[in-house]
Amino acid sequence: MVGVLTVALLIGISSTAPSGSTATQTATVSAAGLPYFGLLPAVAYDANRRQVVLFNNRGETWLWAKNRWTQAHPTASPSGRIGAAAAWDPLMGAVLLVGGQSYAEETVLNDTWTWNGSTWREIGPRTSAPPGGFMLAMTYDADLEAMVLVASDIPFGTPIRLWTWDGAAWHQRNAAGGPVSPVAVVAFDPVTETVLAVAARCSALYCVSETWSWNGAGWQPSRPAHEPGFGFSSMTLVHDPVSGRLVLLTITPTTAGPAPTETWTWNGQDWSWRQTIGRENAVAVTAEGLHGMVVAFEDVARDFKTQRIDSWEWTGDSWQPTSAGSASP
Repeated sequence: MVGVLTVALLIGISSTAPSGSTATQTATVSAAGLPYFGLLPAVAYDANRRQVVLFNNRGETWLWAKNRWTQAHPTASPSGRIGAAAAWDPLMGAVLLVGGQSYAEETVLNDTWTWNGSTWREIGPRTSAPPGGFMLAMTYDADLEAMVLVASDIPFGTPIRLWTWDGAAWHQRNAAGGPVSPVAVVAFDPVTETVLAVAARCSALYCVSETWSWNGAGWQPSRPAHEPGFGFSSMTLVHDPVSGRLVLLTITPTTAGPAPTETWTWNGQDWSWRQTIGRENAVAVTAEGLHGMVVAFEDVARDFKTQRIDSWEWTGDSWQPTSAGSASP
């Protein structure tokens, strides 16, 4: 098993889309009782059902609530993929999943799906959808009342593409004057009422973070006094309902083995380093219905026979472990 969000193995991978799969609608606990995370799973919080939704490259849907993972078996499902963007859409009352790439093939995916708590449904025309791929970042803009998606390209330094979703179709927006590829994460900042984006400025040897904001009409550089390390796809940015700040998980690559996950918070003007957790990369989601908190998960298995998922809760100031489990299939 591969640790979740292991970017060094992913940069430059291209893949394609088999057709959507179908299954019987049930929810079961697997023999191991833990999901397979795989590479770059799509993770979002379902506020209506109060559960975390995870979709992996095998095409499996997993749900997390009350410190327990359960596998769902929807009647319809997207095909297995890596790097799809996922976020909660409060207007639709559903988790929105967009794009990605299939794990084994070479064609990117540009389909759009919703999760209603029991099954997936494809929506919107593919002809006008965003370009797909695994370099996508998406968030709901509460001020604009629309989903905002940023698509990056390779090579790095090329222009990004910006799209908004109105509940029925995607619309491309002008992204001129903003960050360039890659943009790793975006999230709505309630302090400034703008979409915050963490992008990279790359040289031949390394990349450094740049923080930008989008107000619905144009981009502005934030220029904070401090910038977190840029972790490419090993970054997650979510809103903390306890402190009201944004929480960022990222890694700073080292030469001494796997890089631990660093935690930074954003107060509307600057980044502050808070804590290091885990042995490698973790992914966080806002779970405002679960006592109003942020939860983070890390696949810490080191072989192909054991499943082990560590999880934490963010108290508004630090991480506290909630559970850790391992089982053999």
